Amino acid sequence: MRKTLIAAGCAALFVSSGFVSADDGAVDTMPAALAHQVVDRTIELVESKGLYPRRQEEYAQARTELLAVFDGQPAGIARKDLYGRIRKLLGTLDTNGHSFLLPANPQAQGQQEPPQRRVSASEALRPPMFKLVTTSRGTVLRWTPPAIVDGGMSAAKPYLERFYDEAAARPDIAEACALVVDLSRQTGGNAWPPFFAMYPLFDGANKASWVDRDGKRTPFVTPSSLRETSRYLVGDRANPLARFGSGPLAVVVGSQTASAGEMLLVALLGETRVQTFGSTSYGLSTANKTYTLADGSTLVLTELRYALGDGPIYQGGIAPMHPAEKGAPVEDAVRTAAEWAAANSPQCGARPPAA
Repeated sequence: MRKTLIAAGCAALFVSSGFVSADDGAVDTMPAALAHQVVDRTIELVESKGLYPRRQEEYAQARTELLAVFDGQPAGIARKDLYGRIRKLLGTLDTNGHSFLLPANPQAQGQQEPPQRRVSASEALRPPMFKLVTTSRGTVLRWTPPAIVDGGMSAAKPYLERFYDEAAARPDIAEACALVVDLSRQTGGNAWPPFFAMYPLFDGANKASWVDRDGKRTPFVTPSSLRETSRYLVGDRANPLARFGSGPLAVVVGSQTASAGEMLLVALLGETRVQTFGSTSYGLSTANKTYTLADGSTLVLTELRYALGDGPIYQGGIAPMHPAEKGAPVEDAVRTAAEWAAANSPQCGARPPAA
């Protein structure tokens, strides 16, 4: 199974496309014919797949300005100018700024990163963090899945291998009687690897849906597909989260939980047993798809929103059910979440309270 929808921008593609460094005083241009391909494809994708503009007249003006780059039929188009016009067009869409353009060489062109914190491949592939939290009613497992920016399915296998390997090296996980999923490090990127890892936490009644620009809702949490993909990638290994497939489930949200992290948050909110703690999420609660354009740049286009069942569409940041005090560290929310999970878990209730 290949999933192409992700909840944030993929890592930039560094390919050669005739870039001329600004250091030598030359203007970076591309042939007009190539620029036409980039512009035509961008407009086609935006108008056929992207979320609708906030105001149609604003979009129409930006579209006119984009096409005006070809006025006078120049032989070469300044890349910086072209990209600026494309970004203005994308900025008219009702996406909270989640649609953007990544040039083929963003570092050379001084391109700013998308709003979510970027995580390097080496950082992303560190084992997911398992910790035990002691509460008044027993020991709680805290799982903090790290963010990963690598966009393809090839990233899922090493991510899952490290998830299972770390769990296998922690026999003390068996002491836990409840679970806290800590999404505070989910700052954007590729949601699918951690999504595959947490498949035991979902059931067939999950209410999370994608909502397209015309309001069509499509459930996106299919536990059997997530499980089979995990098994296909790493074999039938014992998932450490399987013990927590029922009963209360606590989820911690940080102010930097963004994009891919918000997709995972909505998926977990689709389970009626979930309670959330911490801060309002960053506010990129929409789903993107990436497209490589003719010059090697990448269009990251927002195509879907999220909702639960027939409920309202999420717009911007997602508030927790149990808000932390403003400015409080994530650790405070984790402790509160762990106490709630232990107090409400039958597995903890069957044990004597900790001394």
